[in-house]
Amino acid sequence: MADDIKNILQGIGLTKEQVEIYLAGLELGETSVQNLAKKANIKRPTTYLILDELKEKGLFSYVLRGKKRYFLAENPDKLFASVKQKEIQLKQIMPELKSLFNIDTEKPKIRYYEGINGALSVYDDILASIPNHSEILSYTGIAGLYKDFPKDFAKDFFNRRVQRQISTRIIAIDSEESREWQKHAPFEMRDIILVPENQVLFFGDTEIYGNKVALISYKENFMAVVIESKEIATMQRFIFELAWKKLKE
Repeated sequence: MADDIKNILQGIGLTKEQVEIYLAGLELGETSVQNLAKKANIKRPTTYLILDELKEKGLFSYVLRGKKRYFLAENPDKLFASVKQKEIQLKQIMPELKSLFNIDTEKPKIRYYEGINGALSVYDDILASIPNHSEILSYTGIAGLYKDFPKDFAKDFFNRRVQRQISTRIIAIDSEESREWQKHAPFEMRDIILVPENQVLFFGDTEIYGNKVALISYKENFMAVVIESKEIATMQRFIFELAWKKLKE
């Protein structure tokens, strides 16, 4: 769990050394630079520099006791403010970034993603690529998805999708997880058909949305390929509709 915390904190913009000092500060409370450096196993001069960086981020403060300064890690809730500020700054530059983005509608694009964070990027891309009141088509193994996938992200994804009135039709391997999806289908704008596991077996996910098709493998450390091609997306929709109609009979 400690490694997960460190990875997440680095994921939101803290350096490895900043994470070590911040976590040490949370554990020690009001303390000296010497104690922080020892706890975090970082040299004292470097610790001073890192503390200055963390103070700028609003994650550390200090108090004076006589002529000596004691440092105090701020409440972890401050991390939300830091992330929110980054989100605001990103939104400010987004129009300029999009103006630089070279879009060739005729030429198919293929993008590769690896790991959990790569998979999260793909699912975020689904909602970013289609307008409200759209539909997503999907083949999925589900059980393999939940083995390592962050459930909080999945819940947030469903909520964002429903808020935008984006429905989904899914052909899924029968499992405890897929039956749970079926139970909540009316509330989550989902129409799902369950296929017995002994009839077909796959450990992945295919998402068809807009002019894109995402192929995600759960077994290969969440390796994903996103193909952006109107022709290929149209073909995959046709295949999905054939399978959907057959399974409905």
